Amino acid sequence: MVFFLFRILLAPLAVVAGSLAQRRFGHAVSGLIVGLPLTSLPLLWLVALQHGTAFASSMTGALLVGSIAEAVVLWLYARLTIHLSPSLALIGALGAFALAAEAVNLLKLSALLAGLVTAVGFAVALRWWPVTSTNTSSTQGRSRLWLRVVLSAVFTLVLVSLAGRLGPVLAGLVDALPAMSLMMAFMTHQDHGSGASSRFLHSVTRGSFSYLAAMIVLAELLHTGNLLLAFAAALGAALVVQGSIQAHDTFAKRPPTLVLSNEMWSQSA
Repeated sequence: MVFFLFRILLAPLAVVAGSLAQRRFGHAVSGLIVGLPLTSLPLLWLVALQHGTAFASSMTGALLVGSIAEAVVLWLYARLTIHLSPSLALIGALGAFALAAEAVNLLKLSALLAGLVTAVGFAVALRWWPVTSTNTSSTQGRSRLWLRVVLSAVFTLVLVSLAGRLGPVLAGLVDALPAMSLMMAFMTHQDHGSGASSRFLHSVTRGSFSYLAAMIVLAELLHTGNLLLAFAAALGAALVVQGSIQAHDTFAKRPPTLVLSNEMWSQSA
């Protein structure tokens, strides 16, 4: 019962954190935060305690396989927002995830190979990300946090109720659905337009590299049976990758004033 309640609360708490970051720092920063394994690592920790490391390892491998479909669905939703309403874009994205998850599950990929394929998928999605309008104005223009929390709790309740009957592999595929990302993208699309929703999902995709690193490390180290080592290393991998992305962004935005000053000093000397 404690496991079930905690699992239900994970998504709403993550939604609150992402929504507050979206309100305070903008859609891009919020997407990076949502891309972190905020719900997956606590969930898998509880799964390992309740069902053992073998069950958690199988579920982690299935999560990595399902992540290939995640790369597809995030790009597709951003693409659909250009021409469709938020509701139709969401329905199309959910349908695409179901088909893609079933397709990749039939391939019987290993966890490591699935992780590598997903990384390539994220990179390709970012390279050919759909171009949307930069106008973020809307008729509503407000962040309905309470509705996001309620929807995430209801959606998670449905998924958990279903996943409990499916076993580790199918449960992992179901949990690979980026429900929180899609729900927040849907609300952002409604409140601020397709451009804001696309920028949010673009940052989620970039931030998902940290999630991917955590899942790969966890899948490999769970075989050792040392839970503390496996989850500590997975969390560390996620933080290192996310920190690298942030450092790259900071460096890319820094004006080259120091380099220019040095060049001018050398010429004058």
